[in-house]
Amino acid sequence: MNDRSRLLRWYPAAWRDRYGEEMLALIDDEVGGGGPGLGLRLSLVRHGLAERARTAGLRGPSTSRDTDLRRGALLVLVAWSAFMVAGAGYSKASEHFNAAVPAGVHPLPQVAYDVVLAFGVLGGLLVLAGAAIAVPGFVRALQEGAWPVFRPHVVRAIALSATTVALTLPLALWAHQLSEQQRNGGSAVYSAAFLGWAALGVISLAMWTAAAVAVGRRVELSPRALQAETRLALALVAAMVVVTVASAVWWAGMAAYAPSFLTGAQHATAAAALFNLPLVVAMGIMFAGLALSSVGVRRIARA
Repeated sequence: MNDRSRLLRWYPAAWRDRYGEEMLALIDDEVGGGGPGLGLRLSLVRHGLAERARTAGLRGPSTSRDTDLRRGALLVLVAWSAFMVAGAGYSKASEHFNAAVPAGVHPLPQVAYDVVLAFGVLGGLLVLAGAAIAVPGFVRALQEGAWPVFRPHVVRAIALSATTVALTLPLALWAHQLSEQQRNGGSAVYSAAFLGWAALGVISLAMWTAAAVAVGRRVELSPRALQAETRLALALVAAMVVVTVASAVWWAGMAAYAPSFLTGAQHATAAAALFNLPLVVAMGIMFAGLALSSVGVRRIARA
């Protein structure tokens, strides 16, 4: 794949096969011999992802009530995947926070953390329940010859997950040989390795989500099963709202009662603690997930 062709990697393969040459010709006409600017690259990313969402059945005009219910539930599933990434960031940022909160202070941070944990587990159970409901339809789809459609998604997800798991033990052994300061940014080499491992984990999750969406689009569900899936999706959105609110409350409580935990400075202020970058990123992903899930809820409500 040459440099120009890589610009179209955001589009689905079928779209590239059909329209790729025409799009590359348009890009050549626009930029000539120069390289594509940032604006053009971002435009291609946006439109490519939109085309992938349309191909996956997550967007586009409604064709039936069942289609809207299915698309709405799948959008909520994608939003939950984003929440899992945000939850990992929140978990890392809140690690060992109990030791930083002075004894006898307001229990707000602990209560909020417990709520995040409880509703995070509840969300996972709701997703598992939805997967269980879809199992009979998945088996029927396999019996009818749908495996070639599912296989590329599943193979990619397994390969990336296996790589991530294989790297986990060496990374953990390395971490045990480092001091806490080195594990938290003191070692540039370890930090780069950890970020690479985390990126692999996020990509693996994205691949499994893509596989789940591919299956969810094609399995046949009875009206009763589809209604159950949509109710689970709505319950999952409610859990996501609770997790987001409780995470914000925990952050505010830590900023008020133990700001030094969030800043690393002994005499930190609450204002400084509210600009903790990992938490800013985690909460930003949570709000993005809620925004996406709201689109799914609207589709379900419209149906």
